[in-house]
Amino acid sequence: AAMDLVLFEDAMSHICRINRILESPRGNALLVGVGGSGKQSLSRLASYISSMEVFQITLSKGYGIADLRKDLAGLYNKTGLKNVGTVFLMSDAQVADERFLVLVNNLLASGEIPDLFSDDEIENIVALVKNEVKGAGIPDTRENCWKFFIDRVRKQLKVVLCFSPVGSVLRVRGRRFPAVVNCTSIDWFHEWPNEALMSVSLKFLNKEKSIPVDIRPSIGQFMAHVHQSVNEMSKVYAQNDKRYNYTTPKSFLEMINLYTKVLTTKNEELVGKIERLENGLEKLRVTGLQVDALKKQLAVQEKELAKKNAEADHLIQVVGIETEKCTKEKASAEVEKVKVAEINVMVTAKQIDCAKDLKKAEPALFAAQEALNTLNKANLTELKSFGSPPPAVLMVAGAVMVLLKGQNGKIPKDRSWASIKAMMNKIDQFLDSLITYEKENIHPNILTAMDMYIK
Repeated sequence: AAMDLVLFEDAMSHICRINRILESPRGNALLVGVGGSGKQSLSRLASYISSMEVFQITLSKGYGIADLRKDLAGLYNKTGLKNVGTVFLMSDAQVADERFLVLVNNLLASGEIPDLFSDDEIENIVALVKNEVKGAGIPDTRENCWKFFIDRVRKQLKVVLCFSPVGSVLRVRGRRFPAVVNCTSIDWFHEWPNEALMSVSLKFLNKEKSIPVDIRPSIGQFMAHVHQSVNEMSKVYAQNDKRYNYTTPKSFLEMINLYTKVLTTKNEELVGKIERLENGLEKLRVTGLQVDALKKQLAVQEKELAKKNAEADHLIQVVGIETEKCTKEKASAEVEKVKVAEINVMVTAKQIDCAKDLKKAEPALFAAQEALNTLNKANLTELKSFGSPPPAVLMVAGAVMVLLKGQNGKIPKDRSWASIKAMMNKIDQFLDSLITYEKENIHPNILTAMDMYIK
């Protein structure tokens, strides 16, 4: 994976030292410096320059000596059998058990780690390198083959230890495991110089587009000054109180990260406030335009309102006049109502009289219906054969003619016997018209004409 590095002069010097150590025969390195000073990153870059692979153990729950032996056995097979140059990189954080350094001490001192391989694995290794031993002109005995394998491992497997000088841990390890110091080349990582601090700060500040270009160097210089000031005050603190405060390059990077984070947050807040202000001003402008439009509309509506008020006043006057008229008409209607009531009384009286007259006339009506039911075709034929009927018959026949012929309101003037006989020309039709006559709907003209017959 790509590494984001700032190669200032001090860093390049460390890369050259580590690379020179890795290129030297049986070269192993002990990099001493506080955490975050770039020991592991520079070791990886130097290994890449030397065309060597890098291996680091992966700590997990339960990782112990047996797991480390297994990883080291794999490195031995990779370097001794496949002849692949490999860097075994180990830091303080990966020393989960101090017994790990026993194996590392043996690896650095002699290259041989007791009980790393079983007898079968050793025989397999010897068999695999036997041909190469013969090719090198060496007798292919078991001891020579194993020595050839270990020499190649020590040549191809480089150990790089990244330890911190803080506290007494490194001093104790140097006494307990002498090969860690005696069989390695020590490279001390001191505090970053002012040039390194400036280079690193400017690299990160240049990524922030919100910072003006002309003030970036000043900010970087101030960051370096702050970091160095803390280092100086930490020394004074240690002298006065005998207590130590360690500031590492990682602390400097965290300070830069904190600065950029706060700067980004504040810039976002300011941008948000600017946008809110611009939106507010835009809304005020739009609202002003809307208010002006509403004022114009209100002026027009005020004129219309004045016109409507005038029309309403005129309408009130008209309504008052019409109300007065209605009052008068209501009074007239009350008078008419009285008259109508009187007429109703009269009509009721008339109706009662008519009902009485009808009651008196009903026997005559029923008798007439009974008499009509007795008529037949022979009777009417006999009547029709009369040449000069008696006056009573002539009068009854004339009345019948008025009833039948005057249904449309036209009373026949000619009521002679000849006209009556012509009316009875069709006996059946004439008899049917008598039976089905609508006595409930008699025209008023017929009633008038019937007065002469009834009286």
